[in-house]
Amino acid sequence: MARPKRRSLSERNAEAIAGAVDDTSTREAGGAEQHSTARTPSPVQATPRAATNPAPPSSEEPTRRSSVYLTPEDLRDVRSAYIVDFDHRPGSPGSFGLWAAGAIGELAALEVDERQTIREELGVPAAGANRSQQLLVPDDVAEAVSDAMRRDRLAGVVDRSRSVFYSYALRWQARQAARRAGLDTLPEPPARLPRLDLR
Repeated sequence: MARPKRRSLSERNAEAIAGAVDDTSTREAGGAEQHSTARTPSPVQATPRAATNPAPPSSEEPTRRSSVYLTPEDLRDVRSAYIVDFDHRPGSPGSFGLWAAGAIGELAALEVDERQTIREELGVPAAGANRSQQLLVPDDVAEAVSDAMRRDRLAGVVDRSRSVFYSYALRWQARQAARRAGLDTLPEPPARLPRLDLR
């Protein structure tokens, strides 16, 4: 009986790629019999592709989108304070969003009577507080604000909204920035705030 014709390597590869099952035995020159195990092609596993828009690094906190309403003058001072602090306050962040979140967190961390003193010094937000500044507030800061506002309410101090609380925090931090830098008035900020730690 004639031996079956031995297939070339390229023929076997072509069949394997096409999904053909090889269940025939082949003989080596020494006469030992080798059997190839019949296998059905395993399903192709998807390999992860590079994301078009990579997810933010895990070190970044989850955030909540919020707005704060300020007068044009207060908004100007707040934006200026971010830049002044970067040069005069060690460890001050190089992005406005992080600076604002830090200011809000600092106010939330104070005692009720300390916050009330700040409110009395600053006064209620003026009627012209109609300039909106968008903020991304980290979850832990937003939760600290909720707790601070709850403690304030128990002491009889009620802010109309989170925006009002944020307004006190940013206006207070603007005054603090001017004091730290030894300035009577804060300089005019650029129209578009830079990311200072990337310069």
